[in-house]
Amino acid sequence: MQESKVLYFNNLKELLIHCDETIEGQSHRAFVDMNVSLKFPILEESNLEYREIEIKEKDKNLDTISHIWNDMFEKSLHRNSIILSIGGGVVSDSVGFAASTYKRGTKLIIIPTTLLSMVDAAHGGKNGINTTYGKNQIGTFMMPNEVLICTEFLEGLPQKELKTGLIELIKAGFLRSAELVEKIYNIDINEIDEELISSAINIKNEIVNSDFKETSQRMLLNFGHTIGHLIEYDSKHRITHGEAVAIGILKALQISEKVYGLDSKVANNFEQFLTKHELKTSYNFTSDSEKLRNVLSNDKKLNNNKVKYVLLKEIANPVLIDYDLDDLLKEVIGE
Repeated sequence: MQESKVLYFNNLKELLIHCDETIEGQSHRAFVDMNVSLKFPILEESNLEYREIEIKEKDKNLDTISHIWNDMFEKSLHRNSIILSIGGGVVSDSVGFAASTYKRGTKLIIIPTTLLSMVDAAHGGKNGINTTYGKNQIGTFMMPNEVLICTEFLEGLPQKELKTGLIELIKAGFLRSAELVEKIYNIDINEIDEELISSAINIKNEIVNSDFKETSQRMLLNFGHTIGHLIEYDSKHRITHGEAVAIGILKALQISEKVYGLDSKVANNFEQFLTKHELKTSYNFTSDSEKLRNVLSNDKKLNNNKVKYVLLKEIANPVLIDYDLDDLLKEVIGE
């Protein structure tokens, strides 16, 4: 497995100088989220040959990938070409998938522009698209050559996006660091810095490097995601990924109390954190139990009617268990 280089930059000017040096004399193509290019016109000052794209979660499908592939063919790109993804997690998932399948894989550089993508989506080499059977059901494993982090991008984000981005930060803390959890509980939303981001990145990469193809330990990173993805599906993505995962984490903490005797303060403190930042703490499903069961039945972590589910014995002490699918559904919809 090729490990990605994670590089940090003080500002966009430094990041773009690095990009210009990297692509000099190289065949390349950058795909830039349209909103990012509007907010940061400095991108026009670089030597990047780029195309603006607009991809929402509902557009993360094969039709969108085909448009990216067509652009790559029209530009006569090849295996040694450099593909750059500049945007949030939906963009990096889509561009990463296209890059990993185009001529069996090109070079890839990911430049995440949201907090959530900086600490999670840009790392680990998982690329995927959605189908009617669920989120990221079709995908590949291909590590990017580089991930370039610049907190200047955060200056253009709405407060809600910063708050939901904190969920992946705190997830890393729940898995490996009580100290990180406390830091996030006390953080000023406008003072998220490189040190905090790198703490979460290091935790994720440590787990990924021990189990790249997600056969065991990497499944820990799905903490909160099984129910989170179900909420995204049921809400037709009206509930954002970060907020859906937050609800999923809270439910997992509450189940952990019943199964492992996790201190009730852990769930209570997290619920207060969500309330403080005006994030949802619960969700009422509109789909019937059979439809939700069908969605869970296509979960990549399902085997013999049991889903691999992450609980906590205590903060920084996660455990992966086989949870009965029907029992989980009862917890989710209260039937």
